[in-house]
Amino acid sequence: MRNLKLMSTMLVLGAMILLSCQKEEKVIPGDKGRLNVYLTDAPFPIGLVGNTYVTIDKIEVRQRTGEEGEGEDGTFILIAEEVMEFDLLKLSNGITAHLGSVDLEPGYYDMIRLRVVDSRIVLTDGRDYELKVPSGSASGLKIKIEPAIHIREGQTSDVLLDFDLSKSFVAKGNVKAGQILGFNFKPVVRGIYMGAAGRIQGTVTDSEGQPLENAWVKLLIPGMESETYSEEEPAENVLVSAYTDASGNYKLIGLPEGTYTMVCELEGYTGQIADGIQVSAGILTTVNFTLTEE
Repeated sequence: MRNLKLMSTMLVLGAMILLSCQKEEKVIPGDKGRLNVYLTDAPFPIGLVGNTYVTIDKIEVRQRTGEEGEGEDGTFILIAEEVMEFDLLKLSNGITAHLGSVDLEPGYYDMIRLRVVDSRIVLTDGRDYELKVPSGSASGLKIKIEPAIHIREGQTSDVLLDFDLSKSFVAKGNVKAGQILGFNFKPVVRGIYMGAAGRIQGTVTDSEGQPLENAWVKLLIPGMESETYSEEEPAENVLVSAYTDASGNYKLIGLPEGTYTMVCELEGYTGQIADGIQVSAGILTTVNFTLTEE
């Protein structure tokens, strides 16, 4: 078993090019292109949880048929087939784990199939919950990639699988009171072709310029604007989010092109909203927030 909790398997995505540089790569065959697959997670906003483990034993990618990737039929090609365990809480704020690489024929690839065989959660007080994996996962969790990955001869492409913890691990009991009785596991994973994605990063500080840790930065789905936002925003209206580190920094990666609204919140401070944030493929957008105490 390869334990991917080791930080040596993780990459900090300061720039997208680092995605393909986690170790020395073999030469790409002249008539093929290379696909690298990475895993990250959307953060889990429950302070009582210490670890969230998932075990994956097979990863495949589907090649689409038809001109320029049109059509729904296609063949799945094996990327990796080995038992891999992840502590997903270690993969946040721009940190990823490398799942595997494969050399492929040029063309369009539009789906990743991920077989999840085990999952468990460990709370900070030591309680350990073994979770039931949905029966549908036996054949593999199908993750649509839009736009489709375009593999070209001699070039490397990257795809990111964003495992949304807050939607995948549903707590049972009175969570706000710290009374967790267990979890339901319903895997929710977002697939992103990094060649068509941008990223946002920035810093959150207080009115005196001091960094704020654990501020929650959220990127809302396109179409959600400040006039329609509430502090009780449903999870389905948040595309991706991150918590700031001890230096007040955050990173959001694998973002489809578009115009977005961002929200920054921290208990004890007045939240801040930023409209009209433009994300473009291959471009880093910087968005800083300054919060004032309530």
